Amino acid sequence: MLPGNLPDIFLDTDVSFDLISKRDPFFAVSKPILELAAKGDIHLLISESSLANLFYLTFDIYKLKNGKSLLVDFISACTVVSGGKLIGLQALASDFKDKEDALQYYTALSSGADYFVTRNKNDFKSSKEHLPVLSPQEFLTT
Repeated sequence: MLPGNLPDIFLDTDVSFDLISKRDPFFAVSKPILELAAKGDIHLLISESSLANLFYLTFDIYKLKNGKSLLVDFISACTVVSGGKLIGLQALASDFKDKEDALQYYTALSSGADYFVTRNKNDFKSSKEHLPVLSPQEFLTT
């Protein structure tokens, strides 16, 4: 992060959906991240591949009331970044057991994110040291 720039916080799909759905007990822990973004203290990033997951969870699995407006509001608060072909290949070649996690992580890395925020830190043991993987609680104490 350059001096004077806002930190770029990449949200994994799980944290993103916690925020969209207000899913208990996780929403209360992640809500301050959204509040920091609303105040202009941080910049939120999500991957384009998360959009498909968020649409599926919102409309097909949880059938959230007002799902469209919840997604519009959330996506409007974020910058959507793409990984592309090279990131997909990098994720496939990685040591990550879960290749969707690898795709998320390498997309965040290529986008220049300063932090990767997820509830499933154990899934990111193959991550690189220069992109810290933090839980929402850890990020908020950073």
